[in-house]
Parts: sequence; C-alpha cells; structure tokens
Amino acid sequence: MKITIIIILILFSIIAQSSEIQALSNQGNWEFINHNVRGTNYSPQNQINADNAHMLELKWTYPIPAAEFNEQEGISLTEGSMTPPLVINGTVYFTTNMRDTYAIDSSTGNLKWVNIWDFDWKEAYRKLPITGGALHVHGLNLINGKLFPSTVACSILSINPEDGEIDFELNDTCRNIEGNAYNWDSYIGPGLCGLSSHPGIEYSNIYVTQICGADSNWGGRAFIDGYNLNIDPPERIWRTFLAPPSDGDPEWALHECDKGWFFSYPEWKKNGRLGIPCNEVPRENLINDWGVPKHYNSAVGLLWGQMALDQETGIVYFGTGNQGGWVNNTYAIGPNLFASSIVALNATSGNIIWWYQTVPRDMVQADTAWNTVLTELTINGEKKKAIIKYSVTGLLWALDAATGEPLWIYESPLLESRTSEDGIPRGRTSGHPCIGCDPNTQDGYWNNVMSYYDMKEKKWLNYPSKDWFYIIPLRAGEADIAYNEKEDIVILPLSLGWDASVKAGNHKGIGVPPGEYNLNYPKQKQNTTILGIDANTGEEIWSYFIDGVAFRGGIIATEDLVIIPAADGNLYILNGITGELLHKIFLNTPLTTQPTIGRNSDGEFQIYIINGGRGREEVGGLLHNQIPGSLMALGISEEIEIQENIVNEPAEEIDSVRFTTIFLIIFGILSIIILTAYRRRR
Repeated sequence: MKITIIIILILFSIIAQSSEIQALSNQGNWEFINHNVRGTNYSPQNQINADNAHMLELKWTYPIPAAEFNEQEGISLTEGSMTPPLVINGTVYFTTNMRDTYAIDSSTGNLKWVNIWDFDWKEAYRKLPITGGALHVHGLNLINGKLFPSTVACSILSINPEDGEIDFELNDTCRNIEGNAYNWDSYIGPGLCGLSSHPGIEYSNIYVTQICGADSNWGGRAFIDGYNLNIDPPERIWRTFLAPPSDGDPEWALHECDKGWFFSYPEWKKNGRLGIPCNEVPRENLINDWGVPKHYNSAVGLLWGQMALDQETGIVYFGTGNQGGWVNNTYAIGPNLFASSIVALNATSGNIIWWYQTVPRDMVQADTAWNTVLTELTINGEKKKAIIKYSVTGLLWALDAATGEPLWIYESPLLESRTSEDGIPRGRTSGHPCIGCDPNTQDGYWNNVMSYYDMKEKKWLNYPSKDWFYIIPLRAGEADIAYNEKEDIVILPLSLGWDASVKAGNHKGIGVPPGEYNLNYPKQKQNTTILGIDANTGEEIWSYFIDGVAFRGGIIATEDLVIIPAADGNLYILNGITGELLHKIFLNTPLTTQPTIGRNSDGEFQIYIINGGRGREEVGGLLHNQIPGSLMALGISEEIEIQENIVNEPAEEIDSVRFTTIFLIIFGILSIIILTAYRRRR
C-alpha cells in the first residue's frame, strides 16, 4: 500500500512539474489574435527592449502566394492576409483572406504545411442564407490546441497545428434561423448572413462564437452560439440573439433592460453622467425597438474583434458591430439593441449578464467592435476587474466587469468640436463645415437615448435635409488597442481625416444601401496620434504624432515597447513608458495588419508582421491596389549580445524545457520499475 502511494505521488509530481515548465515555455507564444484570452495585445518579453530595438533587422521573408481565382459565382478574389500571425512553440501561423492557413518555421521562414480551404460556394448559396462579396479573414485563434480561423459563410473550421489536417468543419450553422424571414421590395426570403466574423473563444469546452450578422443591408438576424466541443462533431447547446425576430418584438429593448446602460454624449458633456441605466429611459423611447425588420434591410453587424474571457467566472465580453442600413434609418427606429454595444455573456448558458450601448440608434457606422480587454484596475483605491473598450468613435471606455457600470471615459481634445472665427461649426476633427448638420448632430455620432425624436422620429443624421452631410470622423478608432499590464498603460491610435460624405436615399432591394457614400471630396490632411492612457484614471500620459496617414489595424506592447504598423510603410517602435520614438523600419507597402511577437524555435524573440493584402484607400499610404504581400520576421542583430531573459526568468530554464520534461518522464518510469521490482522481491 505504501509503495502504491509513493508511486502515485511521484506521478503527480512529474505531472505538476511538467505543467509548470510547459506554462513557462508558453510565455513565448502568441496564441490569440490579441495574444491571450484577455485580449491585451501585450507580451511580457523583454529580450527585445528599449535599449536594443534600434538593432532590429530583417531575418527572413515568406512571400504569400497570389490568390487563385476559382471562378465560383458570387465570390471575388482578395489578396494577401490580414490576420495577426500566431506564434506557437516555434511555428508561425497565418490565414489568408481566402481562408488558406499556413504554417511557417519561425527560425528559417520555410513552409511547413498549408491547408487550402476547399469550399463549394455554389452548394453553400443553394442551401444557406449567406451573401457574396470580397472575402477578408480577420483572425486566427488557438482553441484547445487547434487552430480556428474566422467564421466564413457560416462555416466553423478547426485545423490541427501539427500537420494542417482538418480536425472538424461545421458548414450548416446558419440554416433555419428562427425569426429570419424577410419581405421587402421584390425580395422574399431569409435575411442573409455576412461572410466573416472573428473566431470565438472557449470556456469549459464550450466554444462561443458569432455565426450570422450583416454589416451592410442584408437583414440577417445576428446571434451568438455555444458549441459543446466534447462531442464529435461539436453540437450547438445554446443560441443568443442580438436582434429581434423579423416580425418584430415590441418589448425587445425591455427584456434585458434591468441589465443595461446607454451612453449619451449630451448627458456626459452637460451633466457628467458616464452612462444612463436603461430603466431610467422613458418607456416610449424603448418600445418597438427596430420596428418590424422584415420590411426593410437592416441588421446587427458582425463581431470584428476578439472576445475576452474571464477564466474564473466563465463570462465572455465582446463588442458588436453597427447595424446595417445606417445611412437611412427611417424604419429602424431606436435604440437598436444590441448593435454598437459592449456585451457580457455567460459562456455556459448564453445568458446576457450586462450590456452597455455606446451609440444608441447609430446612424454613422460607429461600431464598437475590435478587441475587448479584460484586466484589473485600481479605482479610487479599490481593486476591481474591468473591461477596457475602444470604439470607432475614438472614445475609450473603462467598465466594471461585473456590472457594466462605466468607470471612466477618455476623449482626446483632438476630437472636440469647435467653431471657427467666422462662426461656422466645424465638427469633430474636420476643417470643413458640417454640411446639413444641426447643432445636435454636428459631432457625427450622438443620438440621445433620452430624446424621443432621436430614437423614433429622426430618419437620418441631417434629417429633414436631403443634402450631403459629413461623417466626422468616419473611423477615428478603427483599431485593436494594447494594454501594458506591467505599467497599467492603454495604448491606442487616433485617426484624423478619415472622413466621408453621405446622402440618404430610398430603401431598395436586398443588399442595396439606402443612400450614397462618397470619399472623394475635400477634407483635412490625414494623420494619426498614438496615445498612452493611464488605465486607472483615464488620463493621458504621452502622445506620438504620425503625419500623412490614418490608421487601421492593431498596436501591440511589450514590457517597455509599443510596436505600430502604419499605412506609410513604416513599422514604428516607441518607448512604451514615455512615447519616445526609438526606431522605425520601412517595409515597402502599407501596413494595416497588426504585428505579433514571439519566441522562435532557436529561443530568440522576433517580431512578425504581414504587409500587402487588400488595399484601403481611405487610410492613405503608399499603395491602394491589392497585392499578395509577405510575412516577415524581425529580430535583433546577431552582432550584439541578446539579453536572455523574460519576465525575470532565466532563458536557460525555458530553453531546457524538452530536456527537463524528458528527464522527469524517464526518472518517473525508472522509479516505478525499481519500486515495483522491490515490491515483488518482498
């Protein structure tokens, strides 16, 4: 009996020590779009640091193959990739915009394997409510040891990272959506789902992901699903809708009212209120939310940001896209829950814990997608879990993770409206008059949930005018932010000059925007300001100015660095504590994809960045045409001695993971053999 106990203790010791060593090794990985389940975009590595960042050099380049046009009807070719590369145990992974997944050796840049996504679009269009268009895949996550790329055409895909073989693929996840039958203009049929949403996240072997939604004008009823990964193939165990059924639900905005908050820009500026509890909003402003959706084309947008997960509570946090049809909201009466909102959801049941709508009845595509950050802040001397969320509006929120109550809001002075010397209102960030805007809408985004007119009677932003009006700025915060966990600094990019001119038009058939959209008009020169914000107070610490281009993509941080891709072709590297420019590297084409950082198979940290891909004329930069681009690795020059440490742990401990693990296993086996032999002799 004693021998048996000893054997069991030895086995437990081996398992425990192996787990600790593996955890130490994984600190060099980048396993999610935004690094970890909390979405921080922060790596604690300090091998590449403020003292040696100027010694970064190109280590290798992997040219991304040109997309092959398969001539399938309803889908167009999109070059390159926009997924932040994952770094997992010495291999770099990325997925192209056509959903082909590549594995690259992190030390040599050589191809290990490629999984070509073979999909029958003709069959999918025949049986599924999906839209066509240009594919673009936003991300790739490591879930339960498997690679999950973005959801495309209602398809959930899981890939084995070792050999690229498909683990499973679910292709019918949006069939027979409840409350999704539409009838407008000459169209009778289901609302159609958009093509791409970020991959989901896992808790207790439940995979939480968005399948359906529509940014444009397709009417697909958005929902979040939970799948049981313990079953082969996985099966759906719950579904939570983000919009009412197509026949309407008069009390849609009232069902979860006791859990929610609205942001009101006028209330914040005039009365200092960071949020208005839903139960304080007049009932008449909430009733009949969305009207009867089946008679017009509008829907909640997709999820274009990584969810955050609290592994202790099983709560998932995410931001939703805007609703479609936003140019003309005649029929989509407000407040349009749960579009342009931050949502906390129970991963086990799918129940909504709380919600906070950043833009009630959004009329200018002001979504609150992109990454959601979960952290712990010190607010008035008290430690509490918090959500940090950036928005296309350019505002930054900190919310109580347990309740959704706002803790602070940051708005850069660069965004504040102003009136010029000639008395003309100039609106947010624009040097041009706000054409057609009344004083309450010159800021572009702010419909007030406390106003019945704003929620029910206003038809578009500058109603009743039918003239062009400016959206100013169009996308000030089109980005994933970073959170330096060591210094409690939030780093975000603020774009100016990414504006648009819009005119409301009539509602027409499915997929046709109810208005016109024009980027070709005089506007102020584009620029980007990188801001460092104190996470505990919401106050600005430092700023860095990049002239000539707006920003789209993501920023990452390390112990003392901030790494920024820009459309001018430069990778900017700042001191993360002071905002000082340390180095910039020119990489030939606009950089609109977030970089990552991780340990290669030789034990050295490298920065991985993708250039090229689909063009984005709106942000400015060098080149707007689609090019395949490449994956590049940047590392410290071998001419200098590399500081071999990470998170104050000697690198030798990490580099010897394999040896130590093997030694422990052999030692355990020998111990069992010896003890068993000894027991038999007795």
